[in-house]
Amino acid sequence: MDQNIKTYVNQIVKELQCDKSEKAEIAEEMIQHLELLKDEYIEQGLSESEAVQQALASFGDKNTLKEGLQSSMFPGYKIYSNGVKIAFYLYSFIILWNLLFQRIIGRIIDHGSFNRYFWYPENTNSFFSIEVWKLNSNLIPFKSISGYIVEREHYNLDIILHNTLGNILIFVPLGILLPILFKKYRSFAKLLISVVGMTCAIEIGQFFLQIGQFDIDDVILNVSGALIGYAFFKGLTVISKQTKWKLLKRIIAL
Repeated sequence: MDQNIKTYVNQIVKELQCDKSEKAEIAEEMIQHLELLKDEYIEQGLSESEAVQQALASFGDKNTLKEGLQSSMFPGYKIYSNGVKIAFYLYSFIILWNLLFQRIIGRIIDHGSFNRYFWYPENTNSFFSIEVWKLNSNLIPFKSISGYIVEREHYNLDIILHNTLGNILIFVPLGILLPILFKKYRSFAKLLISVVGMTCAIEIGQFFLQIGQFDIDDVILNVSGALIGYAFFKGLTVISKQTKWKLLKRIIAL
């Protein structure tokens, strides 16, 4: 492959907003077209270097092609990108407000009154008491979830749904927005590690601020919600990729 062709194609493809596999496919398609053009000019009597230059010139301006490709892949990409960023910031604020800030403000206002988020046994008011830690934490996976199922007659339905389904649904958007905004989170392993870290940080923060109990089941449910969102993102990616590739083949062939 001629180095000039390779450089020309790389300069067009490297800044496109798509994943590596899509970029590789686009680059391969463009190179094939350029090689065919080069061969045609060689058959017309040009030298190989002259044929390459003529093929590149006839193929078009790099910036124009890049804009055309990006537009065909995703019309209104800038509007979409800004919309996703706003949605992510808004979602992050809602999560932090509901799980941390609102509770902190509530505890400051209700200082000295009953704390419904954090419990103390009658015989102690020391945060560092082992009894307090046992009462306000659960490190056994699925203990709380199974409790809602086995002892469901002791709980209102809204409480069960809030503490199970609610904990799943609230993190579904995270699994969608993170990989859209940050390419590194398109890796399942990186997304999983990050979401586990985030949810654990929130649970630990609630515990030490005494605005919530640490429950490993909350972490499991939150992470499950994020993974459902990630699966939805991957499904959309497959559909989008198929649609974009049909459009790209048309525009490259022009």
